[in-house]
Amino acid sequence: MKTKLISTLIFSILTISLCACTPTNTTQPGTTRNLTLPGTTIPGTIAPGTTAGTVSYKDGTYTGAADPWQYGSEDATVTILDGKIKSISLRRLDTSGKEVNYDEYAGQTKDGKTYPNLKKFRQDMADRMVAKQTYEVDTISGATTSTTNWKLAVKRALEKAKR
Repeated sequence: MKTKLISTLIFSILTISLCACTPTNTTQPGTTRNLTLPGTTIPGTIAPGTTAGTVSYKDGTYTGAADPWQYGSEDATVTILDGKIKSISLRRLDTSGKEVNYDEYAGQTKDGKTYPNLKKFRQDMADRMVAKQTYEVDTISGATTSTTNWKLAVKRALEKAKR
C-alpha cells in the first residue's frame, strides 16, 4: 500500500513537471516556427514591424556576381519593374570568364563524371526567385555550389536595387 502511494506521488510529480515544461504557444502539425533573437531577422524575410509592401526596388537592370571558385563563377542580371522582380537571368562562367556551353551541362555522364543539369537548373531557379520575389529559394542537389552562388549573385544585384 505504501509503495503504491509513493509510486502514485512520483508519477504525479513527473507529470506536473513535464506539463510545466511544455510551451503553450505551439504550431499546427506539419508547420514550422522560426525563432529569432530580438533585433534579428531571418535572411530573405521581412523585418518585424514592417510589411511586405515596405520592401521595394528601384526600376532598372542590376547585375551581381558571386565569388569565384575552382570551376569558375556565377552571376545574375535582375530586371526590376514597378518595384518588383520582373526577370532574372543566371549565368555560369568558366575559369576564363566565358559563359559555359549549357549543352555540356545537361545532366549527362561523360568520361565517368556526371555533369549537373545547369541548363535546366538555372531556369528553374530563376523562375522560383521571380515567383517568390526573393533570392531565398532552395538550392538544387547536384549543383549545390552553383545554385548557392546564383542566390548570392541575385542577392548582390538586389542590394543595388534597394530604394
